[in-house]
Amino acid sequence: MTAGDCPGGSGSERAPWRFLDLGRCEPYVAQTFAESVAVSVAAGEVPNTLILAAPATPYLSLGFHQSYEEEIDDAFVRARNVPVIRRVTGGGTTWLDADQLFYQLVYLDDALPGGSGGPADLGRFLRGPVRCLVSLGVPAELRPPSDLVVAGRKISGNAGGDWEGAHLLVGGFLGRADLDAMAGALRSPHPAFSSLLRREMADRISSLEREAVGVPALDRWTAPLLAAFEAEGLFRVRRGSAAPAESRRFESEVRPRHLDPAWLRQPPPPRRASALVRRVRVAGSRFVVAVREEGSTDLVVGVIDGGSTEGAWSVAADDPGSTAPPVVIDPGDPRRERLGSFGI
Repeated sequence: MTAGDCPGGSGSERAPWRFLDLGRCEPYVAQTFAESVAVSVAAGEVPNTLILAAPATPYLSLGFHQSYEEEIDDAFVRARNVPVIRRVTGGGTTWLDADQLFYQLVYLDDALPGGSGGPADLGRFLRGPVRCLVSLGVPAELRPPSDLVVAGRKISGNAGGDWEGAHLLVGGFLGRADLDAMAGALRSPHPAFSSLLRREMADRISSLEREAVGVPALDRWTAPLLAAFEAEGLFRVRRGSAAPAESRRFESEVRPRHLDPAWLRQPPPPRRASALVRRVRVAGSRFVVAVREEGSTDLVVGVIDGGSTEGAWSVAADDPGSTAPPVVIDPGDPRRERLGSFGI
């Protein structure tokens, strides 16, 4: 048995991971090259791999289980001329741009003692990004299962999944938060919903620009993050390059799949309830929700946190251009309780 096989070994004792630094690259490489790597990792052709990348241009990332038609504002996509890429991990729709750095872990069960993918691995591996942020002067902490937060404000979103026999953990640091793009890219049933979503994002989403002095250049992120993974006893890395088979697979299989409209525009999942018009997770257990009022065309829009309604308003759905302000729904109104039931 080698040190890399030792189930009780520390990160420095186990076999090193391969480190692929893709640098600033076009969106499809930044988002999806890890899928080709997963095939090679699962086959034992390459070691467990850490990928760092930053998108050269903006794009929208759609969660694996989401519907393009239900989530994306198509007019926004056309106006901005940005690609939409369906990732193979879960989570919500995300605006991504050059002010973000992605870390992508592609690994097998033996990467950690007792590791088997899933939520437990998120909690352990994310100790590295937390330590990295702290080293950059940002007092971050993990809000289970997968958000990194500063004073309750989300600064990093992460997701896990399996692809082609390997585990994936993908996430990134938000250098600058383009809140107008984040909110504007999402389909909205009413301007009041958009306004509420934008306000909630401003309150609940942060960035390195907000929490630190400026946005670190890419070359300032790499060394602290690699050191943090090793200091946490998770793994050490050895710089490597993409295998020829991984590059060929990306061009012949991965990229074509993501360019296929059938992959991007998969049928929407069954609706949970016909009354639910729209629900967007802002961060953690906090949602902005729109529900159709019983016996009316009007909508109830509001903010739900942990199943509790923190604010609710009634708006006229048949007159979205109206300048009339939303009508506040007072505590005790049964519409607030009904709205809260859609946040659980």
